[in-house]
Amino acid sequence: MLIAFEGIDGSGKTTLSKELYKFLIRRGIKAVWTCEPYEKKIRELILSEDQSPWVETLLFLSDRGIHVRKFVKPHLQRGYTVITDRFYLSTLAYQGFGRGLELKILEELNNKVTEGLKPDITFLIDLPIEVALERLEKRGNSKSKFEKEEFLKRVRKGFLKLAEENKNIVILQGNGNIYSLMGQILKHLYLFLQKKL
Repeated sequence: MLIAFEGIDGSGKTTLSKELYKFLIRRGIKAVWTCEPYEKKIRELILSEDQSPWVETLLFLSDRGIHVRKFVKPHLQRGYTVITDRFYLSTLAYQGFGRGLELKILEELNNKVTEGLKPDITFLIDLPIEVALERLEKRGNSKSKFEKEEFLKRVRKGFLKLAEENKNIVILQGNGNIYSLMGQILKHLYLFLQKKL
């Protein structure tokens, strides 16, 4: 099973995805946690230079192709539950809605590099932009090009629109406490698994 966590920077998706991973491990379930960008060198290239929207997109897609081939698929084939912090929806939201690239092309390219692999369920952690920016500021890192207010507004709107169109995306409000959010995640996973049986 492939479980993706998506959302704008500062939404809490990394924390929640790691909590789910720890929960599954404690229950004796074979699980792995991963994130995108996957390859450190590609991540540095994306963040260190001001790339054109298409160059940035192709770097992200190359990274995803490597991620799927080297890590995600081998673990799925060995029976692991793979939990990923970001997957293809991030490209559609950030590069499509945020950078203005054509969604149809992005979807086709994503489909090619993932060899058609899609998450079984995606948790979209939604959060007001102001709260996300406040959280990012508390981290103390300098803002990346992906953490500007107007840009994040477009990205958030994109994530929500994509979620409306896909029944496998569950929207959770990221400003709740972690225990409440974990309870909701586990409930949705249980319901999802019941439908599969």
